[in-house]
Amino acid sequence: MSKPTPNATELLPPTILIVDDDPDIVLVLHDLLEHVGYRVLDAGTGADALAKTKTTSPSAVLLDVMLPDMDGLSVLALLKQLDPMLPVIILTAFVEVAKKHASLTEGAFGYVTKPYDAEELKALIRRAVGVKHLSIEAAAAKQALTASEDRFREVVQTAPDAIVLADGEGRMLSWNSA
Repeated sequence: MSKPTPNATELLPPTILIVDDDPDIVLVLHDLLEHVGYRVLDAGTGADALAKTKTTSPSAVLLDVMLPDMDGLSVLALLKQLDPMLPVIILTAFVEVAKKHASLTEGAFGYVTKPYDAEELKALIRRAVGVKHLSIEAAAAKQALTASEDRFREVVQTAPDAIVLADGEGRMLSWNSA
């Protein structure tokens, strides 16, 4: 039995978008993530992050809450509008419990404080990418199921023979015009 041929998106490594205006942090995260096989993009502002999300559809986002042009929670809300299933991990030097709760309430996937533990961060990103991948697979399965149901309905409705669907108790659920 042969394996199905993967499509082009399955051949590319997952893309992680780093949104931080500190070039040193971006460089360290970039190296860390590329080393474990991710494709890494970066944005220094909220506006840049939104533009890159629209054009690249990242698998996950690492988002600082203090950006030069926008509050990180505002960026989080706008990212979730663009892609409700996008895992966004807040990465910040602030340990305010209120900010943490607010970000998680707004839909953040996780919250990591700087200085971060590299292994913990990699594990969180791995989980986030897995969740994103599962959401894409679920959407594709739902689309395939809908198409299959549509084909079945069309076949039943255009069949020259009478077709009746009933449940286990004998109640007729649907039938065609024949």
